[in-house]
Amino acid sequence: MGVKVLRSSEGDSVNRTGDAIFIGEVRARNLAEGSKDVTASVVQFAAGAQTKMHRHTSDQLLLVLSGIGKVGDTDHEWVIGTGDSAVISAGTDHWHGAGDTGSPMAHLSVMRGDSQSTVL
Repeated sequence: MGVKVLRSSEGDSVNRTGDAIFIGEVRARNLAEGSKDVTASVVQFAAGAQTKMHRHTSDQLLLVLSGIGKVGDTDHEWVIGTGDSAVISAGTDHWHGAGDTGSPMAHLSVMRGDSQSTVL
């Protein structure tokens, strides 16, 4: 693949509302199209939107780009805001999104390219 530049004016932001993993209005933009080693996407959650409880087969890095959101596992939840990051270990049941913060939230999600997700 060499070097592939994706300009901010390029690429589609896809409506993911109604996908099996999301609750509420969600849009996502793939940033690593064509890579077999990494997945990276910007995910935008409207106020109140979040993922359902799920897990991945690889670690997941979340970096909040704007707004206020939450991330949680089976025991705890944390409020996260612009500039905060969370690393979720492979196999950890978790959820993330804007939740009940009253604010929309956008985060960058990065995982291994072969990671599989299971919605619980």
